[in-house]
Order: sequence, then structure tokens, then C-alpha cells
Amino acid sequence: MSLNSVIPPFPQSKYHQFKRHQLMPLTNVLLWRIDTGVVRTLTKNEEENVIPLGFWGQGDLVGQPLYPFYLYQVECLTIVQASILPKTYFLAREVMLSYIQRTQELLKILHSRNMKLRLLRLLKWLAERFGHQLSEGRIINIRLTHQEIADTICASRVTVTRLLNEFEKENKIGWSQDNYLILFN
Repeated sequence: MSLNSVIPPFPQSKYHQFKRHQLMPLTNVLLWRIDTGVVRTLTKNEEENVIPLGFWGQGDLVGQPLYPFYLYQVECLTIVQASILPKTYFLAREVMLSYIQRTQELLKILHSRNMKLRLLRLLKWLAERFGHQLSEGRIINIRLTHQEIADTICASRVTVTRLLNEFEKENKIGWSQDNYLILFN
């Protein structure tokens, strides 16, 4: 469920457009509402390892006020249009509940002990959340590298590549002409 269906629209803000892989500017008082596109939120640990915090799309809010105590980045995975909202906007109960729900969905995926199942659950979640229905399955219109997927599910890039190849041989996934992943029915 999108926040747009729960919260009345905020007064029209100026759209800001960001390119794929561009980092969105953040401040302690700035929230972004994603109007189109998909972003991922990231942090790093003491060892400088990238830790994905979530994937966010249309209607979702992202910004430093949601993670006030540590380094936080918002990376665009597609072309993104976003609107600026005041910090106080995120205090709405519905916003916080939606944010918690999305985070819990990813945590549930990450706690699958079987790596193959963990990857398949992530792909299904991405397809449900950001995909589009085709006759043969759902296409995920986000280009994620094997390393970005590996970072998300706490695996090595080599493991993700091997498992994606297995899924392809098992006819669980395929690729579109534009090189987007298709999760078959």
C-alpha cells in the first residue's frame, strides 16, 4: 500500500529529478517523498561495509530524520522524481507504520537461513513491490548488480551469480531484451 493512499497529498511541491546511481542530498530537516522511481537507503559499518537498509518507491518517504544517529545515504536505482517535505510530516502515524512494515519485510527475508531461499524471497519481494505483470511473470524494472543484491542479502557476489544462474536453468527467472530480470510464474 502506498502512502499516497493513506495520507492526504501534501501541498504541491516542486519536483526534483535525480539520475540513476545519483545520491539524493540530505539534511537533518529534509524528507523526500518519492513520486516516481526507486531508491535504496544505505549505511556503512565500522569496517566500511555497505549495509542496505531498504528499497523505496512511489509514495515512500526517505531522509536523514528517519535515521538521525548515523551515516545514511539515499541512492537512486532508477531515474527518480521526488518532492521535498518538512521534517514534521514524517511524524504522521501512517508514515511510520508503513516505514516499519517495509523494514520488517526485508528483515524477514534476511533471516531465511537457506541462501537460495533468501535470494528467491528477495526477488519475489522486489517483483511484488516494484515489478510489472507480464504474461509469463513479473518484470523487475530495476537494474541491480550482483554485488548490490549480495549486499542486500548478506551474501557474496559469487554466490548470487551462481544462484541466479541456477534459477535461470530451473526456469525460475529470465531476462528481458533490456536486461531486466523476469521472475516467471
